[in-house]
Amino acid sequence: MGALQPVGLDVSHGLFVELTVYAEEPGNLKDAAFGWLTSGIREYDRQSDISALPKSMKVSAKGFSRVIDTVPRKNRKGLWGRIQVSPQGTFNVLYNPYTTDSIPWLERQLSEQPESAGVKIGRFTENGDVGNSDISFTVVFEEEIPDYVRLGFHVDTAALVAPGTTVAEHERLLAAVRWACDRYKVVFGHVSYRRSGGATELESQLCGRPSDPVSNTPQWRALLRGYSWLMVVPSEIAELLGGTEALRETGAFSAVSVLPNDALLLQATPTFQQYSSEAVQAVHRVVRDVLVHGDFRGPSPVPGQPPTNMVVLND
Repeated sequence: MGALQPVGLDVSHGLFVELTVYAEEPGNLKDAAFGWLTSGIREYDRQSDISALPKSMKVSAKGFSRVIDTVPRKNRKGLWGRIQVSPQGTFNVLYNPYTTDSIPWLERQLSEQPESAGVKIGRFTENGDVGNSDISFTVVFEEEIPDYVRLGFHVDTAALVAPGTTVAEHERLLAAVRWACDRYKVVFGHVSYRRSGGATELESQLCGRPSDPVSNTPQWRALLRGYSWLMVVPSEIAELLGGTEALRETGAFSAVSVLPNDALLLQATPTFQQYSSEAVQAVHRVVRDVLVHGDFRGPSPVPGQPPTNMVVLND
């Protein structure tokens, strides 16, 4: 069966956590996106939210065209943060610092449903340079499926498996997911390697149309785009799988939580590191009949690509 061994402690790959929100009213989608990039970030890490970032920075009403304009020119200490927006139908990318003063600009941009928007937060180095981002939250709108917005954030696998941080990292990941699921109509959720570019781990291994998230998303009432260590399953799919108690009795999940919209939040194992071969296969056996189906592509020959340890290949 194709599930491989868990990622080693000495290997780090980026993970992408995505929650698909459905709403027929555009204002509800904007509210979900705005809440995610403000309150959602605060829920994920209260020490790095907007109140801890530099104050009184210049904000552009139109949006800066250069990243450099989003950080202080002097006294570069502590945290830096920036907003990035890609408007629909253009190749432009607009930036502003992530500060209290820039929040109205962000809200206006989200009202137009851009292709994507995101917030990155990190720390300045000892030399005052912009370091790598520690927090990266995104929202994605698709013109082809206007009733949906995808809320996402990036996680480093190294943080989830390192002995000194694993408990805290799992807690804040779950806190952000639960925060969104308690407030918005999340109809699907997954955790996949960052290489997938918005696709689930399963979609990234399929050929042709079955690999396309945009085509698969509207089918959420009948088909799952994939399966993963942590996933949101809509109530319609949960019924097809026998309901809450039946899923608990399978033994494939360490936690089954009912959400306000009657969807289910399924957690396969207590920690991400434990989601290895047998656990992956157990989840796959439960959901295989409701998965999007297609021909598998071969494993990527490119060195350094994440493994295929979260998918059962050759189903």
